[in-house]
Amino acid sequence: MPTLAAAVPSALPVARLGARARPPSARPAPLPSALPRSRSRLLPARRARRSAAVPTAADSASSGSSPARVTVIGEALWDSLPAGLFLGGAPANVACHLNELGRDATVVSRVGDDELGREVLRRLASRGLGVDDIQVDDGSIPTGFVVVTMEGSMPSYDIVQPSAWDAMEPTDDLIAAAEDAVVVYGSLAQRDPRSRAAIRAAADAAAKRVFDINLRPPFVDPDACVEHARDAWLLKLNDDELPEMYAWLNLSSGEEDDVSQDDMARSVRDALNCEMLCLTRGGDGAAVYLAGGVVHSHPGFEVDAVDTVGAGDSFLATLLDRLLDGAEADVALERACRVGAFVATQQGATPRHDQEGIERLVSK
Repeated sequence: MPTLAAAVPSALPVARLGARARPPSARPAPLPSALPRSRSRLLPARRARRSAAVPTAADSASSGSSPARVTVIGEALWDSLPAGLFLGGAPANVACHLNELGRDATVVSRVGDDELGREVLRRLASRGLGVDDIQVDDGSIPTGFVVVTMEGSMPSYDIVQPSAWDAMEPTDDLIAAAEDAVVVYGSLAQRDPRSRAAIRAAADAAAKRVFDINLRPPFVDPDACVEHARDAWLLKLNDDELPEMYAWLNLSSGEEDDVSQDDMARSVRDALNCEMLCLTRGGDGAAVYLAGGVVHSHPGFEVDAVDTVGAGDSFLATLLDRLLDGAEADVALERACRVGAFVATQQGATPRHDQEGIERLVSK
C-alpha cells in the first residue's frame, strides 16, 4: 500500500483501495476485555476555534443561521468504499454538512496517533471545522476504519474494532464543549464503556439532545438506546429502527401487523416524551411527529442514487439547521429531504453542496 501522505490529494478520496483494504494498524479483532487505559492529549491552542483564514458561522450570518452552538460527539473515521477512502463517521458527517450550511459545529471524537488520524484532523480543518476538541490517543489504538461494501447504492459495514473513538475520555474540555450546546450523537460510539461514559457526560451537559440512533449490529444495546432516546429534543430513527424501539418499549400488543407506521411512531414519541421524532424512509421521504399527534410528512425526491452513505447525516444536519433557525417542521423537513436526496447522488458521505443541483431536484 502506498503511504497515505503520497496517496492523499487535498480534497479527493485519499487512496484507490479495494473494498477489503485496511490500514496495517487497524486489523479487525475482538475488543479485549481490559485494554490498557490510554493517555490522551488535545491539540495546542485548544480554544482558538478557527484560524482567521477559515470562515466561521459569524462570517455566514447572511445565510440566516442562528447562533445556537452545536456539538457533535462520537466516531470520526475512514470509510473504505470501492472508489477509495472517504472521511466518515456519522457525527463527523453531520458536522461537515452543518458547516456546508453555514453553521459552526464543534467535533468531539478521538483519533489514533497515526497518519490516518492526522489526515482526519487535516480534512476536518480543510472543511472549516475546528479540531481542538478531538482527542489524540497516545497509546496503540488506531484511528477508526470501516470497510463499506455496496450492494447497488445500499451499504453494509465492517467496523474495525478497537478504534480510537472507543476510548474517548470525559475530560473537562469535553464537558465544556457540550455545556449548554445542542449535542448530537448516536449509539455506535457507545459500544465501549469508556466512550459511553464520555457521551453520557456530554449528554448531561447539553441544553438540547439530538439522538440519531443509527443502529449498527452487532453493536446494539437496547437499554442504552432507550435511555438516550427518552426526553430527547429530537430523536431520529429510520423505518427499520422504529419497530426495534417499539419492541424495546414493550408497546407491542402482539398484533404488530395491524399497527400502522404512523401509529407506531406516535406511540414511541409519546412513550419516550421526545419533543420531536423524525422517521426516515429511505427513498420514500421522511416524517416528523410532534406532540398531540401532529405529523408532517414528505414523499422524497426523484433521484438516481449512487451512494447512500452519509445521506441520512446530511438530512439530519439540514433538519437541525432549519429547526434551529426557527423554521416550521414541515419546511425544515422538505429541505432536509432535498439535501439528503442530493447527497445520495454523490460519492462519499460528505460531498460539497451544489446549490444548483439541490434546487433542480423534483419532489415525488
